[in-house]
Amino acid sequence: MAYYATSSLIGVDFNTTSTTQLFALGTRATGSDSTEWVYVQAASAVTAFKAVTINATYTCGMASVTDVIGTSAGLGGRLAWAQVAFAANDFGWVPVNGTVYVMMTGSSTLAAGAVPVCLAGSAVSTGMSSMVATATGTLQGITIIAQGSGGQTATATAARAILSWPRYSPPSAA
Repeated sequence: MAYYATSSLIGVDFNTTSTTQLFALGTRATGSDSTEWVYVQAASAVTAFKAVTINATYTCGMASVTDVIGTSAGLGGRLAWAQVAFAANDFGWVPVNGTVYVMMTGSSTLAAGAVPVCLAGSAVSTGMSSMVATATGTLQGITIIAQGSGGQTATATAARAILSWPRYSPPSAA
């Protein structure tokens, strides 16, 4: 799916990355499907539709549970879901709000609606979302709205979702 800028910034292209920095890191822009995007630099290669963690200097990398939890109880990086692939050191835009695609693990039983969404726990599935509950907590600010609409393989499904500034929620102490 192609996204289009609706803000007045000249030169914004959410559908490509660049090896040249075109905007200040952290710049925000609005786009189609009620999306809000942040301009970042990839610290490592990033796969389309997978979660990324954005740090304070607006560099990002594939999100893992450790990145999101951070070293101090929930003070990890901010979350977004890349809509295009980034090579290491590329510059581009990642959405933090609006209707986008998210990569779900093949082991997830996909169901639209307000169900718990977690980051997948294994290194093989870094950056992938899952509806398989984990003891590490869940993500808030993400709702799956359609399953398998972006392509499906035996191990992954790109599902439509609504992001609302996604964030980590630690497990409740029982």
